Amino acid sequence: MTDLTRTTLATGGFRRYVMVLRRPGVGRPAAGAAVGSLPIGMLGLALLLLVRQRSPSGFADAGLVVGLFGVGTGVGMTIQGRLIDRFGPARVLLAAAAVQAAALVGLVQVTRVDGPTGLVALGALLAGAGEPQIGGSLRGLWPDLVPDELRGTAVALSSVLFEAPVLLGPLVLVGVLAVAGPGAAVLVAGAFFAVGAWMLARSTAARAWEPSPRRARERLVAFRSRGVQTVMDVAAAHGMITGLVQVSAAAATVRSGLPGRTPLLYAALSAGSLLGAVGYGALRRTGPAGRALTVLLVAVAVASSGCAAVAASLGWLAVGLFTGGLLLGPAAVCYLGQVDVLAPAGARVEAFTTVTAAGLAGFAGGTAAAGVIVDRTGPGGGFLTAAVIAAAPPARFTSAGRLSAEAAARPTAPKDEPWKRSRPRRTPQGRVH
Repeated sequence: MTDLTRTTLATGGFRRYVMVLRRPGVGRPAAGAAVGSLPIGMLGLALLLLVRQRSPSGFADAGLVVGLFGVGTGVGMTIQGRLIDRFGPARVLLAAAAVQAAALVGLVQVTRVDGPTGLVALGALLAGAGEPQIGGSLRGLWPDLVPDELRGTAVALSSVLFEAPVLLGPLVLVGVLAVAGPGAAVLVAGAFFAVGAWMLARSTAARAWEPSPRRARERLVAFRSRGVQTVMDVAAAHGMITGLVQVSAAAATVRSGLPGRTPLLYAALSAGSLLGAVGYGALRRTGPAGRALTVLLVAVAVASSGCAAVAASLGWLAVGLFTGGLLLGPAAVCYLGQVDVLAPAGARVEAFTTVTAAGLAGFAGGTAAAGVIVDRTGPGGGFLTAAVIAAAPPARFTSAGRLSAEAAARPTAPKDEPWKRSRPRRTPQGRVH
């Protein structure tokens, strides 16, 4: 460890995760987040295959449907974030899950009767908007569930609970497709979302949520916060880097004549990201977040440049992608951890969902840009572009004191109307769900 990050291993290291999970009230919402993250890695592809099955001549209709599903998800998460801050996660998550379930059932039924593509696209849009924001809700609950000294580990645990099930989602999809086809896979994904939303919504912490009446009347509270805007910039850059790297990796396999190796390269990147997030969360970090993020993003730039140099060798490229993932995972944990610090009082979930939407937008932009870049310059050009973006945020957004200064300047709730959320109450047996 260097003095630059001033990071020290906490007592017990990875036992910090156990300490978080053993806190009263953590088990049920954490399990709900894991279950609700599983379909994220399968629903988009299931929709693609379902629409492609009825339009075998091309991917135009399938691409439209999946694209509208993504648009709905981005819009829906920002709206849900504000509603959760206003009404609490219990009601909002259950209502969102109901909307999504109805949209997915209708969508599948339309495809079965060979209905118009427009109705399928509308169903996909509504299904995306209704995707329950379980992860954002859990992040918003952490301040009520864990003490400050475990907050960083809890944020990392949220990332782990998201990434690990997302990796397993495609495997579940393969099994469902082998037995029942893409229509059933779409419905199974919706069922996972519904179960995860129900588990978190019925937890004691979610039901004890008390919103701030003053913040409920304000609009775009999180978006107007300078601190949240700073984190949105970093999230968008992180998403762009990921999109560029993934498309460039796929282009490398095509150029090598082995397109079937693309999932293996994606798995190397995802495995590195998951392990990096787990390891970073086991550390007790005492240095400025902006400085740590700067170091991580510069290291990502170096790793991406290395991928450009070895793009012709898929074996070395897998090593480079794994290394890049080891850095991208902690970078995400780092900036998401700052959302908890920088979010305006009474708008914590809205801040998380807004930052997540910025990351998704960045990923979409990076993916689109990568398609053009790799066609003109090859996969190396895509990796180098990712390196440039990784090196830019430290200079523009993450100077040593920027995030800390924004945290000090963040608005607070007025004394006469404080931001309140009741902490989970113990049952007579001393346990809460």
